[in-house]
Amino acid sequence: MAKQEVIKNVFDGGGALDVYDRKYIKYFAEDYTDKVSLNVFNALRTKDIEVIEDCLRDLSNSASNYLLYIGLVCVVIERERLYEGTEYGTSYLNYANHVLEDLEIPIATLSEAKIIVENFIQYSKPLAKAGFKLGGNAKKLRYLPEALENHDEGEVYNRIVKDTFRGFSSWAQRKNIARIVHKPEPDIRVDVEVKGNKLFIDGKNILNFPRGTQRDVKEMVRSDLEKTMSIREGGNLPYIIDTYGRGEQTAISNFIKQYRATK
Repeated sequence: MAKQEVIKNVFDGGGALDVYDRKYIKYFAEDYTDKVSLNVFNALRTKDIEVIEDCLRDLSNSASNYLLYIGLVCVVIERERLYEGTEYGTSYLNYANHVLEDLEIPIATLSEAKIIVENFIQYSKPLAKAGFKLGGNAKKLRYLPEALENHDEGEVYNRIVKDTFRGFSSWAQRKNIARIVHKPEPDIRVDVEVKGNKLFIDGKNILNFPRGTQRDVKEMVRSDLEKTMSIREGGNLPYIIDTYGRGEQTAISNFIKQYRATK
């Protein structure tokens, strides 16, 4: 079957364009027309979490080869809240624990996969304009928001296309001193630690985890609370807001830095 025919079948869906094709699959369908890709796309179109999980389980057997698809599947599950109505209730945190434990996908793999897909979708237009291709370059996307924070936009998109992964990731993390417009804030640490199923803040037992809670989930909660308490100790107010990925987080952070620089 010719590539154009495969793409037509991907977007056909028996009639009107599927909402998931418009929101997610369109970013991948043109470059990925193999059987595995079509199975992923078709599973997502069902909007049935059991069908999608069966697909995700197959992908997890070759996680290193299918990192993009693991990320795509998990982004859709999270954004479309497909876990609601299951035994995991309305908490994506509970569902993520299930993915880590029952589907045996390591947290590092899950985190990297989601970041890559979120960044690719968010920055798809400038990436396409620069000639960026996913094949052999996907892992560079993990460092794209940091590169945009530290360097000029035009140079970032030029280098993410031309540099090796090692070259781009190293350069992306190197701060351009000329772009730093704020004074470093005091580094105030609050002692937050997990012992067994208990979480302690400055030696006081604040939270008890249910028995069987994954160690990775405990660490996620510990890290979030440590950041929240450290912000409060610094005399500031934490403010939680939904973001689609590190790109939006970086944009918000940059706005705050610029705002403070004018005060």
